[in-house]
Amino acid sequence: MTDIVDGIHRIEVPTPFPVGPVNCYLIEGSPLTLIDTGPKTSKSFTAIQQELRALSYDMSDIEQILLTHNHVDHIGLVAQFVKERARIHSSSTEVWIHEYDAEAVTDYERYMERYSDAFLRLVIASGVLENESKIPIPENRTEFFKAIGESVPIAHSFREGAKFKTGIGELSVIRTPGHSLGSSCFVSDEHKILFSGDHILGDISSNPSISFDDSERIGMVTYLDSLSRIECKAGYIALPGHREPIIDIRFRIQELRKEYEEKLQKVAEALMVKPYTVYELSRVIYGDYATDSLVLALAESYDLLRILEVKNKVKILTQGGIIYAVKA
Repeated sequence: MTDIVDGIHRIEVPTPFPVGPVNCYLIEGSPLTLIDTGPKTSKSFTAIQQELRALSYDMSDIEQILLTHNHVDHIGLVAQFVKERARIHSSSTEVWIHEYDAEAVTDYERYMERYSDAFLRLVIASGVLENESKIPIPENRTEFFKAIGESVPIAHSFREGAKFKTGIGELSVIRTPGHSLGSSCFVSDEHKILFSGDHILGDISSNPSISFDDSERIGMVTYLDSLSRIECKAGYIALPGHREPIIDIRFRIQELRKEYEEKLQKVAEALMVKPYTVYELSRVIYGDYATDSLVLALAESYDLLRILEVKNKVKILTQGGIIYAVKA
């Protein structure tokens, strides 16, 4: 647990993912507010209980939960908070999430089935099995993810520009799609603080290609456009969903843009030599990554190809259900 400023506490909650712990933020005062919750695992449940008790609170005391986006490491424990408050108090916990991400909270099982299906389709179409038989198709992902999240009976949805009362004053919403379709930042102009979720992280990628929103949008392009939406908060401190606070938002945005330009250049140069499947390109870009990073690497590699196709530098072909890319 870390004190950010008076009335704001960062609670690090363990996750079963390579990214490591997720940052949840407790805002003291009325209403007692929590930003993000962590996944529904026994370790996460115990950790957040202990951290709250160290501050003389219980899960049932949380009156308002604001969710930055719909990924399970940020929403998984929401139902537990709602149940704990219902058990002790007559009033309920208000749960808020952007309208485009709301299904993950109100119908978690359906959302996760669709999300896992998208994962599976990507793995197959990327040519993983043709190139790497030792990597299993993650057919059991659905059951794993279903176990670490849960629907809530009632959740409220917000839109761009919504405002929330908290113990540190008003928080306003800036929608920043890319990491998810409804990804949002909560801003305290009074304290110059930006709760950024996974929209901007200090030393790792925000994985802007895994929203799988069933549209023709290129997630990475949407994400890069959304970075401009928080650039005006250059003098603010960003409190991200993972790792340490970001002191210089504008510099980090510049770093991210440069990183993606370098990745685009690397893909374009590789395709001058021979055609590649999405999986083969992911190895060119990201090297010998672990199996649990497979989907992230594939999704981002595919988005890089789609961007280059728009620029008429690459041609994407599908043969036998496998996606190939060649120099245009």
